[in-house]
Amino acid sequence: MTKAIPLIIFACLWAGAIRAEQEAAAPEPMLAAASRPDSAPATALEGAKAGDSAPLPAAPSAPSPGATLPQWPLPASGTSAATATLVEVADPTAKLPPVSVAPLQAVPLYRQDELLDWIEQGRHLKQVRQDRCQLTQDIEARAKVMKIPSYQFLWGDMLAWGVCVKPDAEQGVKYLWAAAEQGLAPALEQLGRYYWKGILVQKDALRAETLMREAASQGLLKAQLEWVEMLLAGLGSPLDYEEAYQWLHGAVIGDKALHGRAASLLSRLAARMPANAVARAKAMR
Repeated sequence: MTKAIPLIIFACLWAGAIRAEQEAAAPEPMLAAASRPDSAPATALEGAKAGDSAPLPAAPSAPSPGATLPQWPLPASGTSAATATLVEVADPTAKLPPVSVAPLQAVPLYRQDELLDWIEQGRHLKQVRQDRCQLTQDIEARAKVMKIPSYQFLWGDMLAWGVCVKPDAEQGVKYLWAAAEQGLAPALEQLGRYYWKGILVQKDALRAETLMREAASQGLLKAQLEWVEMLLAGLGSPLDYEEAYQWLHGAVIGDKALHGRAASLLSRLAARMPANAVARAKAMR
């Protein structure tokens, strides 16, 4: 028995040495778990019970800044390697391209002949707009103070239809009458048409006939065409047929459309006239 004691002590020491070597070679549990890249971080509850089920899921990692924002493509020049996002910061030092504005050109006052041509062509108001209303005060002065018929007509139309001025139909018609009373054929024709069709004023057949006949007698083609149309519509008198036929038949018309319209009106009017009256009207110059 005494001999066996040293053997037992030696065996115990040898077993303890072996166990110490094994424990030194094996890593600690927490360090081993942290060293595994696919393992979840250890928690305070992990491994508390030997019979527990699967460990708790790991908390999701926070996304990196800008990871979920839509990305703009980088500039072609590659001047910046920073990621472009939807938010752009304006450069306060950048210069905007210059805005070109057409300079205002001085417009000369309208000559009498060119203004009358525009009026007869019906483009006088368009010309005023095209000149950007620069002559509004000059037109008003020549209508009010100087009482020039062509400018009275122009100013009256501008007022009647609100061109470059506040619309005032009553004053507009007043100035048209002022021009007509001075014998301006376009003013006579326009007022006659207004009273015939009830434009700005109430229809008045008698005034329409008087004004239109006077304008036609002055050789205004537009008035001569409309006067025949009025006669065919029942206005005026059969005694006016021969004179109206003579005026329109003797007109020189370069426009093909107007020439055809005049020929049609003359044919219709001749159908209401005696043959000798038509012959006399054609023979007169």
